[in-house]
This record gives sequence, structure tokens and C-alpha cells, in this order.
Amino acid sequence: MADYQQRAAAHYNHKARPRSFKSGTLVLRKVFENTAEIGAGKFQANWEGPYIVSKTSESGAYHLQKPDGTPLL
Repeated sequence: MADYQQRAAAHYNHKARPRSFKSGTLVLRKVFENTAEIGAGKFQANWEGPYIVSKTSESGAYHLQKPDGTPLL
């Protein structure tokens, strides 16, 4: 079982591509269940945006802002 898990992880990691965004890039943000509108149901959008990457931190987090320039909290 552990051998299978290692092979499956190696196969996935071989195909997975790391993504990085530069400042000024337009991005979409994933909508999670706890941030969705109440009662939206299963037909709500899975992504929201667009947002602009304003800066990146050393930890790898991205700071986003709306297209009008207001920061996203």
C-alpha cells in the first residue's frame, strides 16, 4: 500500500507545475464554502475576480487588490 502511494505521489508531482504570479498580474480567487453567499446553492460561481496581484510576500502569499485599486482583505 505504501509503495502504491509513493508511486501515485511521484506520478502526480511529475505532472504538477508550480505557479507563481508577478505583481500586476490579473488572477481569479477560488470561492470556498465558508466565504460563499448564504443560500447560493451548487450553481454559484467557483471563482471570483478578477483581482490584481499587488505584491508577494516572502512566505509565498499574494496580496490582492480590486481593479479600482482597493486592497482585498
